[in-house]
Amino acid sequence: MSESARSAGSLVSPYALAAYVACIAGVGALLNCSLVAALLRTSKNGLMNIIVQLAVADLILESTIIPELCYYNFRTWQFSNNGCIIYRGFNVLASTACSYFVITIALHTLAIVSLGEKIIMKRIKQSEHEDDEELRSSRHSLVASSDSSTPPRTMHVDYRLNVIKIPVIQPIIFIWILSLSLSVPDFFLATALPLDDVSSMCVIADTDHRLYVYSVLAIFNLILPTVLLTISGFLVAIKLKSKRVLTFLDSCESTESLKLSLWLILTYIILCAPRSIFSGYILYSSSLTEGNNTSFIKTLHSNDTTTTINLALSGASLGSAFLRPILCILLLPSVRKVFAFGSLRADVNHV
Repeated sequence: MSESARSAGSLVSPYALAAYVACIAGVGALLNCSLVAALLRTSKNGLMNIIVQLAVADLILESTIIPELCYYNFRTWQFSNNGCIIYRGFNVLASTACSYFVITIALHTLAIVSLGEKIIMKRIKQSEHEDDEELRSSRHSLVASSDSSTPPRTMHVDYRLNVIKIPVIQPIIFIWILSLSLSVPDFFLATALPLDDVSSMCVIADTDHRLYVYSVLAIFNLILPTVLLTISGFLVAIKLKSKRVLTFLDSCESTESLKLSLWLILTYIILCAPRSIFSGYILYSSSLTEGNNTSFIKTLHSNDTTTTINLALSGASLGSAFLRPILCILLLPSVRKVFAFGSLRADVNHV
């Protein structure tokens, strides 16, 4: 531990923090890397491609939260000014990407299920119409008796939805561009600001446009994702309660995909959203302070309660990056097959 860290003191034991980071971040990174490698090698469907992007965003998020935990625990930025810039920029990029990829998974699954329902209902109506036509033609037939050697005609309705393909390249590219755009101010304005001779903090440099920058970040990184996550979660819950057609969609893992979407939304709302809300509160409080906001940030930085809350929320956010790959592996049978047998069967590609 550096001299500045000793002078500032730590909120929790450095050994406890190291153990938490090693277990949660280490295992989470291993799971995410395994998920990316397995799905890139075997899967070609839209849902799995989005999961790969979410896993990549989680890897970036984990790499930025680790120095953040040290920053809050020791109440000083222990790395260089360039490290501060990299940390803040990639932190915004990863957190934004994670939220929108969770939303995209939910919306993609809802679209697949809704389209599947329409296709199945159309096939059922077509089969019923063909049965009616056959019945009417048999009534008007002049044949007194049918040949007993001719087997009776049977109708099989194919409920497999192999033809359903929803492109995901455009939303994936859009999310990465949006995340990169929102992180640009942090890449250019972040700096390591000295507090005294032995400690410093990693903040956004004072600027006349800071309120505008924070407002845009709050809208696209907090308010809009929260609204979309709430609506998506509500729609997924309604679809899960509907038993009308879901029994026909088992081959597409529709029920499992909907459950995964709901769990990912709940995980984000419980573990990630509080961190974004509290960070937004600090940013807005500092930007609305009269005069130079540096003194206000220093006051918050030296407050044990505020720093403890930040530390706890950052730890919870790190836990979300650990839970998401586990949820993907446990809830999706096709993903379990990747880890169990090393390859997917041919029917995976119809999701």
